[in-house]
Amino acid sequence: MTTPTLLLAGLRATGFRSASVTVPRSRAHVVVATRLVVVAALVVAVVSIPAIPSATHTTLGLLFAGVPGVPIAIGLSGLGFVLAVRSGSVVDAWVATVVSVLCMRLPIALGAGAPIYSWTYKHLGVVDWIQHHGHVATGVDIYAGWPGVFAAIAWFSTATGISPVSIAQWFEVGADIALVGAVGALARSLGTSRLSAVTAAFIVGVANWVGQDYLSPQAVSFLLGIVIVTLLVRSRTRPVLGWLTLPLFAAIAVSHQLTPYWLLVVAAAFGVLGTVRPRTIVVPFGILAGLMVLLNWHLVQEYTTGQAFDPLANAQTASTGAGSIGMTVTALAARAVSLGVWGSAGLLVLAGLRPDRFGGTRLRRWSTLRLAVVAFAPFALLAGQSYGGEAIYRVFLYSVPGCAVLIAPVLVRCIRAGVRGRVDIRTGGAVHARRSRSAVLAGRLALTGTAVAVVVASLASGQAVYGAWFSNLVTPAELSVSTQLLETAPVPSQLLAPAAAGPGRMTEQYVDQARVDPQFDASMTTWAGWAGQSFRDPAVEQKLTTALRGGGRPVYMLITDQMVDWAEYNGTYPHGALQRLSGQIAADPRWTTVVSAPGVVLYRLTGTTS
Repeated sequence: MTTPTLLLAGLRATGFRSASVTVPRSRAHVVVATRLVVVAALVVAVVSIPAIPSATHTTLGLLFAGVPGVPIAIGLSGLGFVLAVRSGSVVDAWVATVVSVLCMRLPIALGAGAPIYSWTYKHLGVVDWIQHHGHVATGVDIYAGWPGVFAAIAWFSTATGISPVSIAQWFEVGADIALVGAVGALARSLGTSRLSAVTAAFIVGVANWVGQDYLSPQAVSFLLGIVIVTLLVRSRTRPVLGWLTLPLFAAIAVSHQLTPYWLLVVAAAFGVLGTVRPRTIVVPFGILAGLMVLLNWHLVQEYTTGQAFDPLANAQTASTGAGSIGMTVTALAARAVSLGVWGSAGLLVLAGLRPDRFGGTRLRRWSTLRLAVVAFAPFALLAGQSYGGEAIYRVFLYSVPGCAVLIAPVLVRCIRAGVRGRVDIRTGGAVHARRSRSAVLAGRLALTGTAVAVVVASLASGQAVYGAWFSNLVTPAELSVSTQLLETAPVPSQLLAPAAAGPGRMTEQYVDQARVDPQFDASMTTWAGWAGQSFRDPAVEQKLTTALRGGGRPVYMLITDQMVDWAEYNGTYPHGALQRLSGQIAADPRWTTVVSAPGVVLYRLTGTTS
């Protein structure tokens, strides 16, 4: 028995049955091309990683930093997926999807010496406290009110011996691979074919530029939320699955503030449509979410931002400065991807609801309406609050899976158009049929146009992910100095930084400082009138130092290359401002240099209480 025959027999045994074991020669060529392109994408991605640490700093981000392998790998992975769908192979399409995720996310795990994003470290501090004390630190910050994911990570780290920092380093890769798998299951539950399901998974893997997938309650809650929606869809035929959502919802309710309300809207809409069992599942959902609000009412009042029933105002994003060219380009890339996804899905909903389209059956319209709920219910969140200027990002995040399921079948048709021999998109099986030359030409044009669109969308999303790379990049030296400072600084101390960048609160000691002064590590950008300061006049630093000495507690000033990149990317300070400030502090005899390493300088103000 030949190897191809054994392979086909194995695929049939696992459920990937084809209508014919005879593979057309043209399809075989596409399969070979698919695998070559996918392997090339992964090889290019891996080979380019060693060059990332020495990339040229630019506000345009990693894709323009002199490491061409990163954008090439992202583009090749998108092309590889298109070819996989063209071949009709579900297995190859899944492999291409996973490789696409790896090409998009591996630089974060392997190209950075420490977990990126400053806010990652605030979560690590909560985990560290739980590991050392076995409970949350109440009355310190908002994390104590929703500690579910932090407690789970602390338990996992303790049980496995894997440090939280190592977990954070690889968390994004693992979260995104799990995400595409969950979306594939959701798509199948909504009635799509296998090839359309993997296409939906690919779309989500590519289009998700929001950056929620770092070590955070949001990442875990979003993943569990997709599982809940899948179970709710399935519950119409198997009601027990509806009840199984309750423990998952409870886990989300004790972990994240916003995700439960997305699920409440979806569950309520499904109940009205009669597509969920029990139809009143939204009631226990609401009780669980309401209990968390009551238990943390003081935190809800303190951290609630925006106005109720003012969606336009709540959709506005927060701005930290004038912004650089790189920030503008990155924002345009993110908006292009978002509007492309929302616009395509919205048009498909309108088309599907029209009686004279897609067969015009009542079942088709009902199915489209159900998909519309999954895709666009998150917009209801804008009626509540602005979520610190990030509500619109979360709306896009929650809507991507539903939009992807809507778009996927059409994308498959565009890629498969004009294929010689009809292929069942559910199985990839070939059924031979003649096509006219004009149909073949039209199909090739559709394939070319779709391939270009997918590659461009992949690169645009890559820019949205990596445009702020240098302002989010934490170096091992910076992490080491910041950790040692937090662990050894007297209580109370003021840990000052000119920009809101860099690791902070990454160890349990942050609790002792925060209980005395919740703003012990607030950056100078939070002070009125300091953002935009050029520091060209040395008197500004003199006045600042004099004021800090009057505080009566130890003061430390940390200045890093990441802060410089962050300030330039956001336009918070003029070019060269932080370098001038660092030079003035170094020349001021009232400051002592504690650490001076490449990219990291730590000063201590003398004459304050030790």
